[in-house]
Amino acid sequence: MKWTRRRFLQASFVGVAGLIVGCTRHELPDYVAPRLRKKPPDIADELRLAIVGDWGSGQIEQWEVAQGCEAAAAELGGFHAGIFLGDNFYPAGVDSVGDPLWEEYFEQVYDTEHLGGLTWHAILGNHDHAGNPQAQIDYSRISNGRWNMPDYFYRQDFGPRGGDPLLTMIGIDTDRNLERQHEQLHFLQQEIDALQVARWPVIICGHHPFHSNGNHEISTEMRQQLEPLIRQARPVAYFCGHDHNLQLIRREDTLHVVSGGGGKVLHNMHGHVEGTLYKERAYGFVVMIVRRDGIRLEFRDRRGNLLHTHTANDTPD
Repeated sequence: MKWTRRRFLQASFVGVAGLIVGCTRHELPDYVAPRLRKKPPDIADELRLAIVGDWGSGQIEQWEVAQGCEAAAAELGGFHAGIFLGDNFYPAGVDSVGDPLWEEYFEQVYDTEHLGGLTWHAILGNHDHAGNPQAQIDYSRISNGRWNMPDYFYRQDFGPRGGDPLLTMIGIDTDRNLERQHEQLHFLQQEIDALQVARWPVIICGHHPFHSNGNHEISTEMRQQLEPLIRQARPVAYFCGHDHNLQLIRREDTLHVVSGGGGKVLHNMHGHVEGTLYKERAYGFVVMIVRRDGIRLEFRDRRGNLLHTHTANDTPD
């Protein structure tokens, strides 16, 4: 076997983990293809998104969260799309578009009746940067619509065909090692200016939190550069992971949503930061439901059960 840098890190990680937990590791179950894959519904007057972060662990918890997404999709009548918030492949990203982790951690785990035809719009996390991040961008071209990451930063509109969007997502790269930061800042400013007249809500998705009850936040240098632009954009929500738990924090006009319970070992939280509306050390994900008259956020556990809801009439004035 060829020992790439990621393979070496992965082997080292597994070895250390084995010593810690007595060589017990709960792997993903064997893959069983669904008998039916339902096409995602067309977007009309409602948009439903599944939002998952820190998921690519290759452990049973990742599979359980995916099954929870499946259960929620069946309950709600299907998702229109999914969003991945980074740390898509532990411990060190992927090597190439042919890396076997694409099949093991993505294609097979999220191949269910309601998720098998879904497009997942993904951004990069710090663990993804430890591998070959360009491979995750390139995979968009060969994934048959299942994976979408057109660049390190990009805009994605969601809405009915021929009509105004119900929502605009701006995906950004919050890793301090991003070499194209100057280009990203220019991109963000252009999008902010273009969306000033939008009559629909905007969300920004990045991997690192700006506010968290845990120990994992964005680096000082990236905060100094990105936070003023995010405040200027006034998104209805900033979605992130990096902290492996579930949180909802309101700061000024923006909800800061941590959805980092996608499958990796959970992180503890401490204290109670200003503006905290909800926090839970749990595996799970967030469902975002957008209508013209408002937005609903649902925090769900690994079985798809409802943990917490937040509703806001957040359509811009």
